[in-house]
Amino acid sequence: MNQKEYLKDVKDFFLPGNKLDLFFEKYEYRPEQQKMAEKVSEVFSKHRHLLVEAGTGTGKSLAYLVPSILLALKNEEKIIISTNTINLQEQLIKKDIPLLKEIFDLDFKAVLVKGKKNYICLRRLIQFGKIADLDITGYNTLSQINNWVLETQTGCRSDLNFRVDYKLWDQISCESDLCLRGNCPYYDQCHVMFAREEAQEADILIVNHHILFADLALRKARDLEDESAVLPPYKKVVFDEAHNIEEVATSYLGFRVSRKAIIKLLESLYNPDQGTGLLLRTRLEVSNLETKVKKKFQQKIDNDLISLVRKINDLGQSLFNNLISFIDKKSGNREKKLRIIQETRKDKFWEELLLVEFENLLINLNKLGKMLSDLLNDLINYDEEIEEIDVLTVELKANIDSILEIGENIAEIANYPEEDYVYWLESQGERCSLHSAPLNIGQELHDNLLSKMDSVILTSATLTVNNSFDFVKESLGLIEHDVKTLEVGSPFNYRKQLKIGIAKDLPQPNQSDFINGVIASSKEIVRSTKGRTLFLFTSYGMLNKVYHSLNDELEKLEVDNIYCQGLKSRRYLVEEFKKSEKAVLLGTSSFWEGVDIPGEKLSCVVIVKLPFVVPSEPVVAAKVEQLKAEGENSFYKYMLPKAVIKFKQGFGRLIRTKEDKGWIVMLDNRVISKSYGNIFLRSLPSDCQILIDSLGDLTNKIEKSI
Repeated sequence: MNQKEYLKDVKDFFLPGNKLDLFFEKYEYRPEQQKMAEKVSEVFSKHRHLLVEAGTGTGKSLAYLVPSILLALKNEEKIIISTNTINLQEQLIKKDIPLLKEIFDLDFKAVLVKGKKNYICLRRLIQFGKIADLDITGYNTLSQINNWVLETQTGCRSDLNFRVDYKLWDQISCESDLCLRGNCPYYDQCHVMFAREEAQEADILIVNHHILFADLALRKARDLEDESAVLPPYKKVVFDEAHNIEEVATSYLGFRVSRKAIIKLLESLYNPDQGTGLLLRTRLEVSNLETKVKKKFQQKIDNDLISLVRKINDLGQSLFNNLISFIDKKSGNREKKLRIIQETRKDKFWEELLLVEFENLLINLNKLGKMLSDLLNDLINYDEEIEEIDVLTVELKANIDSILEIGENIAEIANYPEEDYVYWLESQGERCSLHSAPLNIGQELHDNLLSKMDSVILTSATLTVNNSFDFVKESLGLIEHDVKTLEVGSPFNYRKQLKIGIAKDLPQPNQSDFINGVIASSKEIVRSTKGRTLFLFTSYGMLNKVYHSLNDELEKLEVDNIYCQGLKSRRYLVEEFKKSEKAVLLGTSSFWEGVDIPGEKLSCVVIVKLPFVVPSEPVVAAKVEQLKAEGENSFYKYMLPKAVIKFKQGFGRLIRTKEDKGWIVMLDNRVISKSYGNIFLRSLPSDCQILIDSLGDLTNKIEKSI
């Protein structure tokens, strides 16, 4: 197939009278979908990059899958499709790709790639079963797992039909650093290896953004280009849900050191409560050596290493307890996040106590790393006499690497902060962690993705602000690249399907009685809709106040259930809401996107407040400072565009099909009272009906229309 044939095949696929039309009895031709598919195929064939904003209902997954599949088969190359959510991955692998296989009648292979941690490790399972000291529930679960292992085709956690505690799964799942690869006695039965072989044979690989960035990081660290890393080699990537890339990349390129991570590391070496750990296993493995040698090893483990592990545990607990006290003292926000700036480092508590504790912990972590290295070298001298020497070697190396990494990260925060990085502390109850993140990811994306790939396609329903791609281009470092852009609207008739109501008589969000206005308005809206409503909040505090107020009047409001984020998982809450005739769903952050509830079960979405980022968030505060130093207006350059993109995501929760109808109600009237409000309204489809009225008049209209 030559280039002209390829472009024609993509174009023809979507035209009336062709493959897609002939397959469906009631095919609805979508010119927006065809336009996007043609642009993707053109960019692929010319080795260019592309930004595509495709409105809800465009059918964008088929618009990039069709050119991807045809090109992968034409050139015998792999194409990566990267998403942010499990829901979209499942849609692609269970719905869209099987559909295309049937339509095309072509022999192509698409594989969903999951992280190693999702798979059972047979070696670790058997090893854990020998030494585990569990309660009756734990032993019953372990027995179920042993039976499941005999039957499972995938070895993947998602295929379990019973619950496994995350701590138990952590002990028996695959870990890259602990993998023996070809030296493993269970290599021929390894589910991870089976999955890797499938990925090698596939034409299309479905991954999430985190796996893709893990692959890019490994390629950078090992200077890999045409070899396998986390993924097989590839030169073309499609990012769906691309509005999340900046956040994922920022998280991935930084680090996090938590109390929990240090405890996990130390317990992997020595866990006195369970009688497990690498040091105790090593002690057991050397028991067959000559008496004098055995005694030397056991004394080193008992007297030196175990006592040092205990000491580091005490030092870590003391440090994190004092960090929590410091956060409580200095943090002015409810989230208990404290950015570390020059002023923080000059604080007496930091200088006289925390720095000393950081230093003590670092000295002893380095000492532990050195002692484990010495132990490893000594063990290798007896490799022919120690049965499990391969396992001990791999696990000791992994622990040494983890100790070094944690030490380097702590040292960076305490003593050697990097320029253009932001550092902060977080606490929640007894939990505490240290964080770092880059302020700008553009250069990293240029160096490790855009300059290495033939084509990168980035698509989402929410990439533009004020009809411009400039914000996402700057955020992702695309300004210097000749990136093509395409904006295609939604095929939905928003004038007929949707009304937007803006309550003009509520207090402003910065006024003290705003919360009372929100509570009263929420009750009125729920009464008028008889449930069937999703409330989108920007804070847990307000969400919880509204939830308790609504829940107290459940019968009076004539609704069956009120599902509130935090009570159960998001997936559970959404599924239960779908089953209910008259229910209310309340959510913050993650509920603004990826929630798909078509039909009458969802007839109203309430946007309680415009979704501006929290100014005190460490990364936000640092970016605002940086922009101000560059002479830029941080509100219009950063905070407003971020809010508009989130706002568009929230708007997209309501109309999911051509049959859906309903109301978007906005309780934050800054969209009409502030000069920037028009930027939010202009970001919505141009054919939307907007009604500005009192809350009472709006609820009367809602009640009559749905």
